[in-house]
Amino acid sequence: MHAHRLHANRLHANRRRRTVAVTAAALLAGLFSAPTGHAAAPEPRRIVENLDRGLVAVPSGEGTFLSWRLLGTEYAGHGNALSFNVYKDGRRLNRQPVAKSTTYQDNTPGTGTYTVRAVINGRERKGSSGALDFSKGYAEIPLAAADGYTVQHAWPGDLDGDGQYELVVSRLSQTRDRPDLLEAYTLTGERLWRVDLGPGSYTQVGGNGANDPAPAAISGSTAIGGYRNDDNVTVYDLDSDGRAEVLVHTAAGTTFADGSQVTADSPANQFVSVIDGATGTERTRQPVPDDFVADGPSGGHFGIAYLDGEHPSLVTKLVTRVGAKRGSFRVLFQTWDFNGTDLNRRWKHVVDPATGATSFHQIRTVDVDQDGKDEIADGNYVVNSDGTLRYVVDQAIHGDRFDIADLDPDRPGLEGFAIQQSELGVVSNFPWYYYDADTGERLTTGAHPATPVSDADLDVGRGNAADIDPDHPGYEYWTSTADVTRPGAGVFNVQDGKVSTTTPSVNFRIWWDGDKASELLDSTHVEKWDPATETSAKIFEPSGIVSGARNATPFYGDLLGDWREEILAETADHTALRLCTTTEPTRTRLYTLAQNPEYRLGWTVRGYLQSTYTDYYLGTETRRVPKPSITLPEGAVSRDDHA
Repeated sequence: MHAHRLHANRLHANRRRRTVAVTAAALLAGLFSAPTGHAAAPEPRRIVENLDRGLVAVPSGEGTFLSWRLLGTEYAGHGNALSFNVYKDGRRLNRQPVAKSTTYQDNTPGTGTYTVRAVINGRERKGSSGALDFSKGYAEIPLAAADGYTVQHAWPGDLDGDGQYELVVSRLSQTRDRPDLLEAYTLTGERLWRVDLGPGSYTQVGGNGANDPAPAAISGSTAIGGYRNDDNVTVYDLDSDGRAEVLVHTAAGTTFADGSQVTADSPANQFVSVIDGATGTERTRQPVPDDFVADGPSGGHFGIAYLDGEHPSLVTKLVTRVGAKRGSFRVLFQTWDFNGTDLNRRWKHVVDPATGATSFHQIRTVDVDQDGKDEIADGNYVVNSDGTLRYVVDQAIHGDRFDIADLDPDRPGLEGFAIQQSELGVVSNFPWYYYDADTGERLTTGAHPATPVSDADLDVGRGNAADIDPDHPGYEYWTSTADVTRPGAGVFNVQDGKVSTTTPSVNFRIWWDGDKASELLDSTHVEKWDPATETSAKIFEPSGIVSGARNATPFYGDLLGDWREEILAETADHTALRLCTTTEPTRTRLYTLAQNPEYRLGWTVRGYLQSTYTDYYLGTETRRVPKPSITLPEGAVSRDDHA
């Protein structure tokens, strides 16, 4: 493996690792240092959300733990010159500006109203909004009455332009006679609106394959939902006016928040609707491409990509199935631009099965070649930002999950890790592969048992990549293979090969405690892997909340506070959402993950749900982080540094 690795390093030695330079201004708290020989950041820059501090105050120990955002926009502009003052009821708590993290432990008596103020080159700027209420140790968001419904997925977005995230959630009835619902909530518990997807979300119409989706089904987890991995919803500010839109499949009978309905010539007709994020009313709609009309309505995924490097575009992956119960899938991508009034088609890519391209259960939109523009990764193949096929991984077939990130800090560019399934007579050549995300070249390949008993003996259903072992450089990866005697089983390091014969949970990577290594999220608990004992221990196990399909909560990610991630779950009685955040101290200061391009776009696709990653190496060996090439919408005034 090491010889193969050296060859790969030589092969890619001339490829640029980063699209942005890290300057001396990025030396934050000793964590960032300036590299040499890098080109300046390319233009244009991505237009991103104009976020506020996201301040939270959580009971902890003898007092209150405070956590807030360092913004990517200010990190790119101010770097090491930036620190913070912390206030309670207008009185400053810290003697010296806080510079080594974006957290503070207040042990003064009593409660109060907390704010923080940025200090730039010695000058204090305006104060933040007050902290979000976590007085119970979590934030509670009551759900509107909907008996028998459960929350499947959640999409964050700044719906009203105030710099704070709101949540759009899908609520499913789990029956064949009640519609899917989309609802929007503030983090303080106010319901903004409801959209009823109507009979088109639970009635199958037309189609010639098995398990055909209903035309307006979202977040599929039942037979009527389509292929179980469907989402057909996303939330993002497409027209860069500072307020996010909601994009969704609709059909005849879909009813918006103002009572208006979709009408159509046929109940099988599908549309992409643009919904106003603040009001829940429809702004415009377009029919889906007609390539697969003869096969019936399409399932699939929605997501966001910056195809020109500056403006966000909607990506819709449409999937139909042709033939009997295990018939073949047909896949196309249609990308869209929204200018505030019209939804316009950008380009279409119909996947050619003859290329060997095989979709997985979730797409990723990520800049794999680091030219500033996003590509669309779908399992064993990648589609370029201009709609052309980039590559198909040699000999790879279908799997459920794949990860793309800077998994190896000593290797140029991004890498990927993917698992492979074997079922119904379709047998994979290997259980998993670690590969170059730019070229699709397999760098390391797992091995099957020499004498498998059946297809099931070769099937790998889950896999994950995370930096869980500080004794080895870069990330580790592993699968759900339980039989430790198999050659493909165990924990593997990107440089050092197999480092453990046992494995931790295989669901999601999460940054929770104070170090830069990853913890693991499974169901509703967080666990920490101990390489010395090759075992895991639970470090966070809340009560009163439940996970959903595939032991996944509706959302996890850096929704507020510092760079660590929050967990959003439904209460056990399905009457509320509960947002949990860490109170672990940290000496690490990073700009909010929500303004990292790859990480933020990971929120826009739900599907089977997968771990989210940054487009730079974030792990134990992280010493420097590149400035993001981002900017605010035209005319926007930064919320962080103006008195």
